[in-house]
Amino acid sequence: MAFKFLSLFNDLLIPNHRSLNFRALIFAAMLVAKKNVTSSDYAAITQIASQIYGSDMRRCNALLNTVKDYVEKIQRKQGTLDRMLGLIDSELLSVPRYVKKIDFSHLRQLMIESDEEDAITQTQVYDFILSEVRRVEEREQAKTNKKEKNA
Repeated sequence: MAFKFLSLFNDLLIPNHRSLNFRALIFAAMLVAKKNVTSSDYAAITQIASQIYGSDMRRCNALLNTVKDYVEKIQRKQGTLDRMLGLIDSELLSVPRYVKKIDFSHLRQLMIESDEEDAITQTQVYDFILSEVRRVEEREQAKTNKKEKNA
């Protein structure tokens, strides 16, 4: 219910909420790759949100709350990390411009306080996202090349 309310809230009050939700999905995937998500992880999300949105506290808070909702959903067994990665893949394929929304330095920030086991899983998620970004970029470049060739 809270997730649906937040989604409605984003639809009504936050322009471009879909890209915010996509960013939240990426960050949440990095967090749920850990055994335990801590308050310092959410503090890192808050810091990242301010780097992305500056002083727009409405967007910063929306990003943090959406990440928390995604993480809680997984913790309540209402989804899996694999499902999240599938959604990331699907969103990247349907909205290729989202590759520009991924700042890999932000993802690396979420790996700083991880133990060795968590770091391995987070690295796998990071590598998956990186490979999907490359795949989408290659596909978009091929489309551009084809258009130029046909012009």
